[in-house]
Amino acid sequence: MSREKFSLILKSYREIAPQVRHFVFERADGQSFDFVPGQFINLFFEFEGAMVQRSYSLANTPGDKTLELAMSYITSGKASQYFFTMEAGATIEASGPFGRLTLRDETPKRYVLVATGTGVTPYLSMRDELLRRMDAHGTDVIVLLGSRTPNELLYRDAFLEFANKAPRFQFIGCCSRTEPDQPYLRAGYVQDQFDILSLHPESDMIFLCGNPNMIDAAYVKLTSMGFTAANVRREKYVSSN
Repeated sequence: MSREKFSLILKSYREIAPQVRHFVFERADGQSFDFVPGQFINLFFEFEGAMVQRSYSLANTPGDKTLELAMSYITSGKASQYFFTMEAGATIEASGPFGRLTLRDETPKRYVLVATGTGVTPYLSMRDELLRRMDAHGTDVIVLLGSRTPNELLYRDAFLEFANKAPRFQFIGCCSRTEPDQPYLRAGYVQDQFDILSLHPESDMIFLCGNPNMIDAAYVKLTSMGFTAANVRREKYVSSN
């Protein structure tokens, strides 16, 4: 798969949580964009006379006419000041796809896809392929998403809807500052669930995406359980916006 440069047009955006937007872009040349679910693109913009680059995972299905992604607003962040003032019709340069947080030729008994914040975005793009693997191989899938409150669980409704049609799929929201009041909610941090889920390095494949502190803490916990780089994939989201 080639990595190309192309122009994007902002078609729309919507608020999906406090200080978080879902952006919908289209290629200016009208072409579809092929990528492997879990990959990201780079966006380039000028800020105060300097060219700035930021990376964002794609939320949509490969081959779509749109390229969709989520961004969190970071106070005084360059990207936040730029993108959160964009209006429909504006253009921006992009390149990609990049990244290795992808589903490979493997058949674990269970995928456990762990994220915080916008780190859950790549898992949204994996739904079609996950469904195929669940049907073809009997693979179980858990998305484990951490936030402070339920309102900050990005794409919660989309994942819960997916769980309704895919019996082998489970969505768990871990809230560090709110007591759970729904069956899919848990109290605490995502890594607190590892023992409860009885993770096993011989049967589980773990993905970690999001806040670097979460990833580091989760990886320490996983290595103490016998996991290695062979069955843990990591992608850190650094808030340098």
